[in-house]
Amino acid sequence: MAPSLWLRPAKASDARPVSRVIRRSIVELCGEDHGGDLHRIAEWLANKSPQQVGRWIADREQLWCVAGRAEIEGAGAVRRDGRLLLLYVDPAARFTGVSRALLDQLELDAFQAGANAIRVASTKTARRFYLASGYRETEAGGSELIKPLGANTLAV
Repeated sequence: MAPSLWLRPAKASDARPVSRVIRRSIVELCGEDHGGDLHRIAEWLANKSPQQVGRWIADREQLWCVAGRAEIEGAGAVRRDGRLLLLYVDPAARFTGVSRALLDQLELDAFQAGANAIRVASTKTARRFYLASGYRETEAGGSELIKPLGANTLAV
């Protein structure tokens, strides 16, 4: 029997595995966005080092969550004001419920911090996921998506 999926707030010691998940996800899953262009990939990865991720996790305005089974398989962060900063899953955990569980938790965290909506500048790769999760375009064809938050939209 496969281990159960767990979710928890990220801690400083998670910086290295979270950085690894983010970097693998960008390289292996975000081809629709970077098109395999090594320069674009390098630019995207430039600020995803374990040291930088550690600084982000320590930022009290950011609410971080990690998820996995045997190890960290996904990570996400939202600002207290409802701006979804990132949500990445390890390629081996794609389509296993990790992304959905993380998004649900980040939405709840933002709502509990006082946000009334979640906004995300979505990649092309993640757009379908967010739209299927109840997000809507803020303008036709734009990358920013929004989802209202409230007791009727979250299982609080």
